[in-house]
Amino acid sequence: MLLLCFFCAAAISAQKSVLKGAIQDTAQQPISGIIIQLQGTRLQTLTDQSGNFSFTQIPAGNYTIVASGIGYVASKQNISIGEGQTYQIYLRLDVLHRTLTEVTVLSRIGKEKVNALTRNNTALRDLPQGVQSVDRNVLNDQQAFSFDEALKNVAGLTATDFYGGFSSRGFTTSASAITTNGIVGSPYPEGQLALLGNIEKVEVIHGPSASLNGPGALGGNINLVTKQPKKYTAINSSVSGGSFNLFRVQADVTGSLTKNKKLYFLAGTGLQNGGKFTRDYNYRSFQLYGSVKWEIAKSASWQVNFNYINDDASNNYQPRVPIYNTRNTDSMFLVPYTFSPGKDSYYKGNNIQIQSLFDQSLGKNWKMGLLLAYNEGRAERAQYTASGFVSLADNTVIRSYSWQKIYSPKTTVNLYATGKVKTGAVIHNLTIGGDLMDSYSNYPDGLLQYAAKKINVYSGADDPHYDSTGMTMYYNTRIERFKYNTLGAYIMDHVEITPKLKVLASLRLNNYHRTYFAIRQDGTLQNDEKPLDTKNLSPRFGIVYQPVRTVSVYADYNEGFIPHSGNYAEYGGPFEPETSKQYEVGFKGDFFQGNFQPFLSIYQLTKWNVLQASPTPTQPNRQEAIGAVRSRGVEMGIKGSLLSNLYVTLNYNYNMTMITEAKKPEDIGQRFANTPTSSANGWFKYSFNNTIFKGLFAGGGFQYVGSRFFSNVKTNNLTPLVMPEYTVFDAFLGYRIRQYALQVNANNLADKRYAASGISNSYTPGMPRNIIVTFSCSFR
Repeated sequence: MLLLCFFCAAAISAQKSVLKGAIQDTAQQPISGIIIQLQGTRLQTLTDQSGNFSFTQIPAGNYTIVASGIGYVASKQNISIGEGQTYQIYLRLDVLHRTLTEVTVLSRIGKEKVNALTRNNTALRDLPQGVQSVDRNVLNDQQAFSFDEALKNVAGLTATDFYGGFSSRGFTTSASAITTNGIVGSPYPEGQLALLGNIEKVEVIHGPSASLNGPGALGGNINLVTKQPKKYTAINSSVSGGSFNLFRVQADVTGSLTKNKKLYFLAGTGLQNGGKFTRDYNYRSFQLYGSVKWEIAKSASWQVNFNYINDDASNNYQPRVPIYNTRNTDSMFLVPYTFSPGKDSYYKGNNIQIQSLFDQSLGKNWKMGLLLAYNEGRAERAQYTASGFVSLADNTVIRSYSWQKIYSPKTTVNLYATGKVKTGAVIHNLTIGGDLMDSYSNYPDGLLQYAAKKINVYSGADDPHYDSTGMTMYYNTRIERFKYNTLGAYIMDHVEITPKLKVLASLRLNNYHRTYFAIRQDGTLQNDEKPLDTKNLSPRFGIVYQPVRTVSVYADYNEGFIPHSGNYAEYGGPFEPETSKQYEVGFKGDFFQGNFQPFLSIYQLTKWNVLQASPTPTQPNRQEAIGAVRSRGVEMGIKGSLLSNLYVTLNYNYNMTMITEAKKPEDIGQRFANTPTSSANGWFKYSFNNTIFKGLFAGGGFQYVGSRFFSNVKTNNLTPLVMPEYTVFDAFLGYRIRQYALQVNANNLADKRYAASGISNSYTPGMPRNIIVTFSCSFR
């Protein structure tokens, strides 16, 4: 089976085309001496020492390409050649009794398609918005296990809190706001991060996506694309060990369940134990996933995906390290990075995600789809948290102890239709749909939070079990229930006015409904929030101009919104939702037959109705809308393979986020916390193809994050708490022979001490230097 990835270049002639390509084996090594034929013609050639081949002066038409060689079984695949174009093809040839299998091509802008912004599986180069992706090859090279580890490969994404939140274009996005296969709804309760065992690609959308997905992150969002079942049989497995008692094993298998190959499946599992550097921190995570696809008919298919994660750990997030209130960055890292707030902590979680994806063609140009998803998180946790600054007098820090159970089911229904309509020479690619999400967050036994004994930050905790006797109670409820409902309808038109000029226009009507109910332990009512209904209309309009096939220039206007979670009267509510407007212009390139893809985005994103604390003697929890917060910035980067054996990616981001409108004049110009002005990252991989070092591969990368503030900083604050900038370097080295590979990853080579994120008086420490050794094998 061939995965043909065509990358259009400038026209060579009016009639003839050029076909170039490369052949690799299952170990991704070039194969020389393979016979390449265009069946029914006299065109025939051999691959060279680098596995490359080429044909020139090919007339437009449909052809069958045949690849054959000694030790390999000949295989055929149909291809289509247009006029006056250059095509590049990457093929993988299996040995002995196996056949040609597909190759994943790294993020080719000309042919990579996404569903993250449309339901039409649109090419990235045709979208008027910044979208980046991280594919499975890069995740494997970096031995990434959870989705936060993938974010260092895109522009401008940095961690903002210990719950897995991240900053995009100056604003925080919750880890629970991710989508999977374009379906809204996450199974992960607070603090848990999506695992990557079942993920084929991570798509990152820069800026709002409310026109398709409804209420959600304004600075950016993430779509996880799961591994897809295959008709051929394949087995992949790996086992890893490393620093901090890390043990990890992952495996999956795919293949057909019937002789006619109309029913096929994918099943996989993964386990990680250890790998955490915090003192008294135990960690184990188990994942089981699968997918079955049924081609009911030529016009209809049905796919069901399943994902289950079980966690047993000391905490559901990396514990924070407290700091001294000295305003001196040199003293920030005095407390050991292995600091643990207490021994008597645990987290036990079970997360389930089930998706149903049904497609039905309606004639030649129309298709309908029904997307269903059920996500459920169940967890129990009891844990300590360090609160406040470290005392200069005795090196102690105060703590709190909290206990809760959570049950959070979510149901999503999305019915849509896509179709193509022509009005003269103009082509309309329409999407019309509606969706419903019903979400609950239930705390069946309430939430208990008490004060705990102070501990010395150097000697640690010595209390094996928590005792609430004589301790102040901070929060105490018997039951808490949150309910969220969203209902939306949308229409989107991706218009091709000419082959060089495209427009994306959409409009979405949203309705959001929320209730909150809580009872104290003594049976008295704490909260009974009146049902809140919020309506919002989210438009977008973008234009893409492609003066030549290798260049896309675009401009976009995009709106988004997020309802406030604390809307009851005690907090000063109800409040109007946060709304946003984004203006963006940019450039996407596709050069050297699709092997080199630069991009540039310039944006301004403004949010209104942002809340900040404004307590009064009678309302200590009161908040108020401060006006407007503006984010301006530039994102740029390159991705590609200028050489067939060298892959490179580089990204840079500049951002300035501040308050521009406020009721209090002193708030104007205030900078936001956890948002660096500059950040950058890079990664490369080099495969040795010569005879002596054949099978050897190596690479590495870096991540730079500029200085950030612990809290929002006013313009007259001359001594803000600052997290210092940092640069972390990683490297890997491996050897592959046939289906087997051995790989060593060394992360944070210089053992840099740094803060991944921070808040108020503590920070989440970054991973110290660590080694991961992985043995993997693949059979097809």
